[in-house]
Order: sequence, then structure tokens, then C-alpha cells
Amino acid sequence: MISDMERNNIIAKIEKDEPVLESIQSLIEDFGIYSGIIVFGIGMLKELEIGYWNGKEYEKKVIKEAGELVSFHGSITSNEPYVHAHVAVATMDHTVKGGHFFNAVADPLVELHIVRLEEIVLKRKFNQKTGLNELNFD
Repeated sequence: MISDMERNNIIAKIEKDEPVLESIQSLIEDFGIYSGIIVFGIGMLKELEIGYWNGKEYEKKVIKEAGELVSFHGSITSNEPYVHAHVAVATMDHTVKGGHFFNAVADPLVELHIVRLEEIVLKRKFNQKTGLNELNFD
């Protein structure tokens, strides 16, 4: 992976066969991101693990084939889960599949834009009504 930062804008290129979530976690450490926004991601993914929240739990699915990354965005918080992102990919037959992002592998690459927040502190707090760790501001 290569990356750089200008002001609070982080641009990264995740290389072929690198795990995307692990790469984002490295960016969080390298650039000291305690709160942030994943503005966009473009490129291609394979072995994409996604989920659909059925109201009680995530129903997970793995899309093994490579897909063109058409949407990738989310938030980075100061407590777990640190990364909450949603993703959509277009597969070879031009159908789009997506959901909650769990992990994937770059193939051949993924380009990311992350904005590091400085004054807004994003956190997650468990909500018993929804069963989710929801965005919260303290």
C-alpha cells in the first residue's frame, strides 16, 4: 500500500492481493485517525465478505469473483468497531451486489479517500433497541 496526507485528506492505494480492512486499520494507525470518514473507494475487489442486517444479526455472504467497486464509504470511530463501511460491486454480468463491508482483497487495486476529523469525535455506543453499535457523539 502507498499513502499520503494533505491537511486531513488521506489518499491511499491498496495493492493487488492486500486485505482491505487490514490496510484501512494500518492507515488509522499511521495517520492517527481517531475519527474519520471514508469518502470513497474505487477499484476492484475479490473475496468480498458482505452482510445484511436482518434486525437481529448480519447474514453474511462471500462474493469470490472480482467485482468493480462502484461504492465504498463509511465512518471511522475511536472505539470498536473502528470501521463501519458499506460497499457495492458490479460483477462481470453487470449486476450489483452490496451490503455491510466486513472484508475483501484488492484485485488489482483499491484507491481510497479518507478524511481525518479533528474536532468531531465519533464513537460507537450499543443500542439495545436495535442491537447495533450506533454512531454517537460525546
